[in-house]
Amino acid sequence: MRKINHDEEALYNQLKRLGRKLHIPTVETFWEVEVLDQNGKVVQRFKQRSHSWVRNAYNLIFTTLAGKDLSDSTFGAGKLNLKDTSNVVRYGASNTVCYAFQSSDAAGWGYRGPAGSHAYGILVGSGSNPEDFESYYLHVAIANGTGAGQLSYVQSEPHVITWIAGTLTLKNDLVRYFNNNSGADINVTEVALIRHEYMPRTSTDAYYMMARDLLASAVTVPNTGQLKVTYTIQLTYPS
Repeated sequence: MRKINHDEEALYNQLKRLGRKLHIPTVETFWEVEVLDQNGKVVQRFKQRSHSWVRNAYNLIFTTLAGKDLSDSTFGAGKLNLKDTSNVVRYGASNTVCYAFQSSDAAGWGYRGPAGSHAYGILVGSGSNPEDFESYYLHVAIANGTGAGQLSYVQSEPHVITWIAGTLTLKNDLVRYFNNNSGADINVTEVALIRHEYMPRTSTDAYYMMARDLLASAVTVPNTGQLKVTYTIQLTYPS
């Protein structure tokens, strides 16, 4: 397992303490990848903090807290909108993209991608482009399937919510498994969180990438092996 940077952790602990004291939301995100062989034995494991929320995530936070519509058609600094995974800018007459009676906990919405879908949920790829705040999709997405270079996407696991009373932290774990039945090893170099949400203004749904992380080094999923990816999102509440 990759070692956590202790100097960085000290800064995060200080930030959490200040957040509790000053009543400023402090969000932290981790991701972990585990490679299992055909016998279910973990042969590779990396864990580190995610620093890679993209513009979509920031705009969604702002529109929710500020109660402001997604009101501009130009994607970039100072503009409020979302860019979906097809490179289409979504905007106007809605300050959120969640349709009121759809549950983000349910399979098929939010981050809970269904079996056989590489459209949304936790996705993996084999690209090497640097992390970029303006990203809207993986550099080279690994498709669902059993052909060459493909992984079988398992339905995303239900959310696991944990309250850590001692640190006033609420934690949410998101997990997805990927099976390699392609006949050869597959290298994974990037991971992403992509949401399936609804845009009320246009009465259409779309997929929005919220975070993309480039692995420091590739993990190799052996043929007949399995990959497990976990994203942990946590928020520290005020004391």
